[in-house]
Amino acid sequence: MQITLQKRDFLRGLARTHGVADRKSSMPILSNVLLDANPDHGLRLSATDLYLGMSSVVPAEVIVPGVVAVAARTLFEIVKNLPAGEVKLSVGENQACEIRCGKVVYRIPGMPGEDFPPLPNPNGAESVPVRVAILSELVALTQYSMSTDDTRPHLAGALFAADDGVIRMVTTDGHRLSKAEHHLPPDAPKPSFSMLVPHRGVGELRRLLDDARADSKAGGEAPVLDIVETGGHAFFSYAGTMLSVKLASEQFPPFEKVIPQSQTKRVVTERSRLIEALKRISLVANDKSGGVQLSLEPGVLKIQSQNPDVGEGSEEVDVDYDGEALSIGFNARYMLDVLGALTHDEVALGLSGELDPGVIRPVGDGVDFAGVIMPMRI
Repeated sequence: MQITLQKRDFLRGLARTHGVADRKSSMPILSNVLLDANPDHGLRLSATDLYLGMSSVVPAEVIVPGVVAVAARTLFEIVKNLPAGEVKLSVGENQACEIRCGKVVYRIPGMPGEDFPPLPNPNGAESVPVRVAILSELVALTQYSMSTDDTRPHLAGALFAADDGVIRMVTTDGHRLSKAEHHLPPDAPKPSFSMLVPHRGVGELRRLLDDARADSKAGGEAPVLDIVETGGHAFFSYAGTMLSVKLASEQFPPFEKVIPQSQTKRVVTERSRLIEALKRISLVANDKSGGVQLSLEPGVLKIQSQNPDVGEGSEEVDVDYDGEALSIGFNARYMLDVLGALTHDEVALGLSGELDPGVIRPVGDGVDFAGVIMPMRI
């Protein structure tokens, strides 16, 4: 193999792929990134841990085509620290790789590209285009309440579904649940799918979406990401980069039953003001439980907490509420996660009784969102 390409293109491809490589696997080849040089596509970089796969195509002058697998982390660090300009990469006998950029020369070992496992392929299945802005908001509003415990695969991921012109994402870790929905424009395609995307796949999807949003801010058009579900995998592709995710086969919990259909108390307040108060009072909360007590009276929400080893604190927040008094305990971090993900100026907290879940919703137009938090005894 012999190719020439710009450092910025090489680095962009490695930045999108090297993180998927599995450095802890018992299969050494999985810690590598596959470099596939062909005049038809330039340079394609691929990495996988057998559950996730990432490939990215970057422009390159291919003088001699070929394939080689190179240690992903090592190659990424080398290219990141090269001076700006043209990079020449060649592969000699025994997959020895030489990298040249200006007066800098590296020689590192490689492995036969034929030993690299093939990545899943959508095989021409029909894709569904969805605006990156919509997907980014769905992920941001739900990712934090997803379990990362791989021994509970039915919770360690996000339910990603679409039907009847609505696209949604739902996550839960058993203590809280987040559901975000977008109603697609009338003239947009009406996709229909339902898949449970494991948490590592959601993390890589968010990084891909962040890249697409960065491109848009740099002056491009509103980006669109193509989605395919086939053969037990989900494929997300954008601008020459494709993420493949092996979907979980477990059944996601019936989330509709967790979200209260009606609540007797609705408290409206300024989101930033509530965040500041929760942060202050949680400083004296129990480190393990993080619990704070919310005491509600007409016009006032009092947040308080105490810890025998630290002390106690309380703060009153002005709210729009004229119902009966109520005291209820919540994990402050769970509330802060929801409030921090939202961007609306005002939020509504729905409550019923001291043993019933609370629901945080945004006040105003935009995404249909519900953040459900189970109460706790304080």
